[in-house]
Order: sequence, then C-alpha cells, then structure tokens
Amino acid sequence: MGHSDMSVIRVPAGTDNSLGDVAQWSAKRRDFLRAVTFIGGAAAVGGLAGCGGGSGEAIAQTASTVDQLRAALLMNATFWDDVQKRFILNPQRLFMNIGTAGSMPRMVVDKFNADNTDYAVESRNGYSAFLTQRTAIARGAQPNATPAPGNGFGVDPDELIISYNTSDGMSHAIGGIVWQAGDVVITTNREHPGGDVPLAVARDRYGLIVRRVTLPVGNQQTAAGVAALFAAEIDAARAAGQRVRALMWSTPDFLTGTMLPIRRIVDVAIQKSAGNAPIITICDGAHLPGMMAYDYAALGVDFMAAAAHKWQCAPGSTGILIIRNKVRPQFNPLPLPAYFPVTTSGLAGTAATATVTDGRDAGAQKILVGTVPWASRNGSTSATAAYDIGGVIQSCGSKHVPLIQAVAEACRMWDELGRKNVETYVLTLGRYAKERIATDWGVDALYAPKDDPELISALTSFDPFFGLPASNNGTTAAAAIASSTLSGQVVTRMQSEDNIIIRNTTVPTPGGLRYPIRLSTHVWHDPADVDRALASARRIARSVMGLPA
Repeated sequence: MGHSDMSVIRVPAGTDNSLGDVAQWSAKRRDFLRAVTFIGGAAAVGGLAGCGGGSGEAIAQTASTVDQLRAALLMNATFWDDVQKRFILNPQRLFMNIGTAGSMPRMVVDKFNADNTDYAVESRNGYSAFLTQRTAIARGAQPNATPAPGNGFGVDPDELIISYNTSDGMSHAIGGIVWQAGDVVITTNREHPGGDVPLAVARDRYGLIVRRVTLPVGNQQTAAGVAALFAAEIDAARAAGQRVRALMWSTPDFLTGTMLPIRRIVDVAIQKSAGNAPIITICDGAHLPGMMAYDYAALGVDFMAAAAHKWQCAPGSTGILIIRNKVRPQFNPLPLPAYFPVTTSGLAGTAATATVTDGRDAGAQKILVGTVPWASRNGSTSATAAYDIGGVIQSCGSKHVPLIQAVAEACRMWDELGRKNVETYVLTLGRYAKERIATDWGVDALYAPKDDPELISALTSFDPFFGLPASNNGTTAAAAIASSTLSGQVVTRMQSEDNIIIRNTTVPTPGGLRYPIRLSTHVWHDPADVDRALASARRIARSVMGLPA
C-alpha cells in the first residue's frame, strides 16, 4: 500500500505510463460486481471460488492484456482504497512480501491490544477449546447461522484448528498419522521445510519412502499436466512393488507461486485408491487463507495446513489447520485414516472408570477417568464426526486467548469484504504483474505460469535479468539468475534505494538452481504499485549486472 491518498502517488521514472496514470483511480464508488463482470462475468466467480478446480477462471476469460487487466482493477478503486486505509503499514515503504508476513488491519490490532490488556488486568487464563471462534471462522457466520456463499472455510468447527502457523499444522498432520515401514509418500521438489522436515522425521522414525515429483517451471505447464505427474509417480511406485500411502504438496508453491490444483490432485488420490489402500492427501496451503475463497470441504483434502499471519493478516504465530473429520461422498468418498493427536490435553469422550486401566492398580482412584477411541476414525465412512477432533487439538493447556480472538477478527473482516471479492482482486493484480513481466521481459522470464487459470496465484516469481545483454565484465543474464548473490542484491537494493520489500527464492530447474525474485499482490496494492516494483526491479537488475541505466 504505502499510501492512503491516491492523488499524491507518483509513478517512478521508468514506469510505462502509456498504461494510464494513477489519477485514473475512480473518485466514485462502484459495485465490485462491475469489475467481476468485466473480467469474465459474475457467473464465473462461482467457479473461481468454489471447489478449487481453478483459481482464476474469471480473470482469464476476457481480460488477457495488460490494459484490460489494469482497467478492470481501476473500476472499483474507491472501494479498495477504503480497504487499504484499514491497514497501518509504514507509508514510506511498499510491502510486497506478504508470502512471508502480512499486516494486521487496524481493527485487529485494536482488538488484540485491548484483549491483551484485559487479560493482564483481570489475570485471565486460556483454558478452552475455543468453539465459538472455530465456529465463526469455519462457517463465516455466528454459531448455527448460515454463512454467506464463499465466506468462511466451508467446513464444520470440529474440522478446524487455530494453529500456530503452517509448519505447526504440517507437524500435527504428519505426526498424527499411523505410518508403517515401507509406506510411500509422494511429494514434490519444491516443498517448504515446514512440510519437508516433519516428513523427514516420520521417514526416519517409521521407515517411510519419500518419492518426489519434479515440477515444471514457467508458463509451459497445465493443471492437467501437474495432476498427471502425480498419477504417473503413483504408477511408477507401484510398478516397483511399493505401497503408496499419501500425497503431500504445497499450493501455491512458495518458490514460484504456481497454484498446484488441489481438487485435481485429490481426484488422482481417489481414482488411484481403487483396489488399493486409500491414499491420504496432505496439503501445505500456507498462502491460501486470505488469498483464496476455497470451500475446503469441497476440496476433499484430508489435511490442509496454512498460515493466518500471511494473506489472512492475523497476528504472527497463527495458522489454520483443517482435518477432514467426516466423509462427504460427493467430495471424497475415501474412508478416514486413523489419526492420533500429537499435542492435546483435552478429551472428546469418556468411558466408565472400570474400563480404564491406568497404572498398576486397575481399581485405584484416577484423576483422568475416561478415554477417547482415537483410532475409531480409521476406516470410517460416516457423515457424522466420531468426536470433535478440532476441539481436542485446540485444547492443549492454557492458550493465548487474545491471539486466537484476533484470528477470528481478521477472518470476520475478510467475510465482511467478501472472500470472493478479495480473491478476484488479488489474483487480478497477480495476473496483471505476470502480463507486465511477459510484455516487458518476455514470457520466459516467468517462473509462475500465467496462461492456465487453474495455476494462477497472487504470488509471482520471475527472472529480473532475463533478456538483458552481457555486461562489459562478462556477466550474462543466465549467469546472473543462477547467482544467489546477484539476485539477493536486487532484493536488498530495491529496499534500500526504492523502499520496496520483496524476496527471492531458490527454484530447482533442469539446468540447476535458479534464484528468481518474488512479488506478492494483496488488498493494499494497486496497479501503480506493481508498475513501481517492476520498474525498480528492471533498473536495479541492469545496475547489478553492470549495465548502463
């Protein structure tokens, strides 16, 4: 954002002003659906936000040029300017690294501070399963109320946990599954340590076999092709006599910004489970809450771990963990796997004292009277939850109540704005950035695809050196993007010289590791912000290579 009064924003030198000056931002509020209609029709939004079959269908249908995308974004500028004013970001900086950290809106900061003060004044505790907050987040409405379409997370509160972050959620998911030696987990070559490390722990502890799909890079890929890679790896593992137990993947992957198609991959797991043990699906969806308006029940994934502190703009050290806890045959008919919570101090059921043996004396008095048949989920195809698994995991000693309440408040703001509206806006900005890069650098500069709408996210990784001539010192564009040092210099100089916060990543490619830079487009951005960031990247990349301005 870096601004509140759009009239005083200046487009830096080098920006392509032929696309229109920032003064085009409308002074009149317009219905957001006008923008939606422009970029593909209101009817298309249902697919965009529905079952995860595609993330950007509406965006891709008619708005295919830089000018069209910019015009679409400008149609409801006043509404988004008002949204931007809800944040308290440093106006001297342009923050385009939401993939690492978001920013709490003022209303969330105020509630968080007030609740912390109240808990300090009244010496309150945090012993709770937080059903009220989990219900509001899961359903996008008050308890027992019907949420507006596209709001909430589309699951029941027994399936949702407010975790500490994505890595915490992935550790819960992987650590609680009952593994056996020789189980194969198929994942990708672009996973985050938040999933890779707990998977390595399970590998070393239980004797798992990890196989990796090599994902394509750039614009020459399709959602169907990505799903086919997983299907082929399952077939290859079975041809080698191996037992495929789970698929694990990130979407969007944090290195390129490619939105791996959740629904398609879950469908692969369902289809390939026929005549074999059910395949568990585990998704690292770190960037999904606050970016996408997915119905997570309709996605059918068994475990989805995500951040709340990134695009959802909740406080740091917060996340969303979703565990499929009942079978909805239309979305995923596979039976539930056994799952044992790895951290909890809560019971979801009780049993007669006489049936519980604790210690040496079965008749001894016990503080803990009761038990939970944790493994009762195993093989269940019931549409009713055996127990509140969300509540069991959420209840783990005294929690930081203001933190959890702030997550609910941030989610409430998103539901108020309309998650479909947010999704459409941030993806359109992401598509705008990709089209600008393809126009100004060349489409092969992109590490995230732009043409398959199912693969589009609001993260965009690209090569800022692409197409530049060799410098007098012999540095080529190909050598520059293969240098973490030179790529890192672009990142640090964009911050020190132009006050623009981005990051670079490390992407495995057939030619070796490459280090593209990554932009995040969110609700506090506008087309001028994208223009400014790309102009800065262009100028500094030339300078880093030793080329004249």
